[in-house]
This record gives sequence, structure tokens and C-alpha cells, in this order.
Amino acid sequence: MKHLFENHDLSTSSCGDLIEVTDDVLQAVERSGVENGMAVVYSPHTTCAVLINERESGFMKDFQDMLDSLVPAEGPYYRHDDMSIRTEGLEDDPHEFPNGHSHCRAALLGSASQAIPIVDGKLLLGRYQSVFFCELDRAKPRKVFIQVMGDGWRRPALAAPAPRQLRPTAAHRPKSPPAWK
Repeated sequence: MKHLFENHDLSTSSCGDLIEVTDDVLQAVERSGVENGMAVVYSPHTTCAVLINERESGFMKDFQDMLDSLVPAEGPYYRHDDMSIRTEGLEDDPHEFPNGHSHCRAALLGSASQAIPIVDGKLLLGRYQSVFFCELDRAKPRKVFIQVMGDGWRRPALAAPAPRQLRPTAAHRPKSPPAWK
């Protein structure tokens, strides 16, 4: 079994940023030598997602509008942002920026990773599918992990047997057709 793991650093520009990583995944598959297996694209961040969808500006805007409508950044009360009641997960973050909406969006999407099959050395994405890293919080340095694993050899194609030329021997020659009366 072959295996390749890569850590790709990204810089997001804002909440809702969709960064296409399809080429990174394709190149990782190529470098891996995997012929049949899986490519996994994973975000190690709680407030990010990995999505597969169409690279089309209308979709991208619609997606952002949908997130803003379902889980607005401002307006609702998010207990996660209320430092007077919050007692967990306070160790490494100064909590200068409320991001309860970001956590809710990530939970709603539920897609910290995507697994894509590899067959005959090709990543099996559909014609219009692209892989995106989605920022659900604010501009930050981020990471996306790409792991490729599977068989690293291609079975030789089984050649179809050559068509046999059947030449009847004297014992197996067809008899003359019966005479019709």
C-alpha cells in the first residue's frame, strides 16, 4: 500500500471565503503513485469545512447568503460568545472576536473532510465538481491536510484472447446439406 500525507498552508481573507484546493489534491494524487484508493481532504479547524461543489460564482454567493440567513453572524444570542457564562475551551484563545456563529455553521455543514475515490490513477470527481476549503470564521492562517492512500501498482490489462480460427478437420467437416425432394 502506498501513502502520501501533505500539509498545505492557506490564508483566508474573510468569513465565507471558498478557496479551491482541487489542483492541490490532483497534484498530490499524481505524486503519490496511487492507482486505486482514496484521497482524503481534511480541515483540522473547528470553524472550517471542506466542500465538494461547482465552481460557479452564483453558487458561491448563494451559499454565503444561505449561511448568513440560517446562522447570522450578528443578531442572535450565542452562548459560546458570552464570556460571563462560558467555562470551557478558554485556554488558547483570547476571545477578542465572537465566533459562535462560526461554530454553529461548521456543525450544520458537518464536513470537516471529504473522501474522493481514485481509480486507475485518476481522482473521480464529477465533471463540475471542485474541492473547496471553506472559512466559516474570519481571516486567518489555516491548514488543509491531504492524505492519499491505496494500491500503488496497476494490474496489467488482461489481453483478450486472440480469436481462434476454426478450421474443420476432415472428420469434422460439415456434411453436404441433405438433398431436398
